[in-house]
Amino acid sequence: MDLADRVDDLEQALHKISQWSKAYPLEVFPEPDLVKARALLEAGGITLDSISAHCMRHVIEGVGKIADSALRTPE
Repeated sequence: MDLADRVDDLEQALHKISQWSKAYPLEVFPEPDLVKARALLEAGGITLDSISAHCMRHVIEGVGKIADSALRTPE
C-alpha cells in the first residue's frame, strides 16, 4: 500500500467519525431537561450517571473501532 492509499484510508476513518458526530442534530433531538430526567430515573432506582456512562461507552467504543480499523498495519 502506498502512502496516498494510506492517507485515503485514514481520511475515510475520520469522515466516518465526523458523520457519526452529526447523527443526532438538536433540531431532531433537543437537549433534555437533565434535572427532570435525573429525578425520574432515580425514582425508578436508576442513576443518570449510569445512563450517561453507558451512552458514552457505546459512543467511544464505536469511535475506537473505527480508529482501530484505520490504524491496523497495512499489508
